[in-house]
Amino acid sequence: MEKNYPLRTLSTWRIGGPAEYVYWPESWEEVAKAWHAAKECGVPIRIIGRGSNLLFPDQGLPGITVVSTALKNIVWGNYSVRVGAGFSLALLAQEVGERGWSGLEFARGIPGTVGGAIIMNAGAHGGEISDRLEKVKVLTEEGSIQELYKSELQFGYRESSLREKAWILEAELSFLAGEREKIIEKMREYLTKRSSSQPLDLPNAGSVFRNPPGNSAGRLIESAGWKGKSIGGAQVSPKHANFIVNAGGAKASDILQLISLIQTDIKEKFGVELKPEVQYLSA
Repeated sequence: MEKNYPLRTLSTWRIGGPAEYVYWPESWEEVAKAWHAAKECGVPIRIIGRGSNLLFPDQGLPGITVVSTALKNIVWGNYSVRVGAGFSLALLAQEVGERGWSGLEFARGIPGTVGGAIIMNAGAHGGEISDRLEKVKVLTEEGSIQELYKSELQFGYRESSLREKAWILEAELSFLAGEREKIIEKMREYLTKRSSSQPLDLPNAGSVFRNPPGNSAGRLIESAGWKGKSIGGAQVSPKHANFIVNAGGAKASDILQLISLIQTDIKEKFGVELKPEVQYLSA
């Protein structure tokens, strides 16, 4: 466990003050032990993955920030896998594809963990992680470890019933038989498209806003003239309007102000309420 650890190093936005404590558990038992100890002492505790969809506060976070990235156990089955919550989703997609299994091609360019992807039902190119999910092992808000089948959960666009209610420890996913060469080629196409359309050269947290029903958040933001505009070190990417990049020294307050101004402007001009896809962890 590290004390006064810089949260910016745990965020793809490279933003955030010091965390009072950061802990990298290597087993479910260690996760549960930390959770129970924190609750008994009245200390705030939260879990994160690779920080690819999070904005940390400038003043840092009190209590314990649990990082799941050491929970990367993996057991392969017959067109299925049991995998720890901290396993890289992009790496899993690659390994699944190498086996000639289909169904996770869409995830090859998503930078988060398996657990984080399930919590927010991450998706791209018409696919979602919930399409492949069979069951999850979780630490509940009561502190017990339970196994939940997909039928016991609800998933929507970038949303799941697990958000704020459970910590994912492990997941079981299933796949379809496919042709390895075609799967690898499809993933290569997705990666090429991603690199050509997204600002991967600067720190970012992916799409900032969810796409409104039947519309594109990026298209609305661009139409409203926000491309390239900035506050402090935070800039609406000139490459993709639904990305806010850290162009240098950006603070969480810069990001939050930019998000708020864009939401207000889009509401006034188009009557559309943009909902953030990124999550702000307040102190």
